[in-house]
Amino acid sequence: MVRNTVKRNKNHLKDLSSEGQTKHTNLIQVKVASSKRKTWQPLSKSSRDHLQTMMESVIITILSKSSKEKEEIQYHLNFLKTRLLQLCETLEVPPKKTEDLANVSSLLNVERARNKANEESLALLQEEIDKMVETTELITGNIQRLKNEIEILASEVEEEEEKIKQMHQINNSGVLSLPELSQKTLKAPTLQKEILALIPNQNALLKDLDILHNSSQMKSMLTFIEEAYKKLDAS
Repeated sequence: MVRNTVKRNKNHLKDLSSEGQTKHTNLIQVKVASSKRKTWQPLSKSSRDHLQTMMESVIITILSKSSKEKEEIQYHLNFLKTRLLQLCETLEVPPKKTEDLANVSSLLNVERARNKANEESLALLQEEIDKMVETTELITGNIQRLKNEIEILASEVEEEEEKIKQMHQINNSGVLSLPELSQKTLKAPTLQKEILALIPNQNALLKDLDILHNSSQMKSMLTFIEEAYKKLDAS
């Protein structure tokens, strides 16, 4: 099984090599003067090591996404990596290019650190936004609750005013429209006396009524009734 895989891989590499040579004939070759090539230098070991690290990372990424023929893909990619590194050992480039390749790793680290800082800033900003949204929703809920309470109180006030109007019907001249009392009714005992006659301990009840009459709740009720009368008079 392994021999068949290796044999198939070698045959496939020959096909890739011949295909690459065919495509290579269509490339444009740029001639460089020999005087300029004298200053060229081989790639530094750090540049080749960095290039190897990048290729290995790419290979791992490709293999992690591949679900079929992983062995063949890994074999081809490793072969290409080895071949490229062999060519880089004898490859000569201008000095400026060598410096650029040497700085790739440091520049990459700087960019990674910058991206990490940006991600942290974005995370903090997202937290602040979430807090602001939560606070806004809480304030909106409180405002709606207060609106509902105000509507309920306004409805209760309207009901009380309507009751007062029904209890005290006023004619156009501003005089209360009260029914006439008969002489028999005037001579009859008052309701208070009739009620007190049914209560054995009248003095205690009168004392409690006096306390109730002088209480702050009763004063507030009387003030409310006075204000209601003022509104009725104004209307």
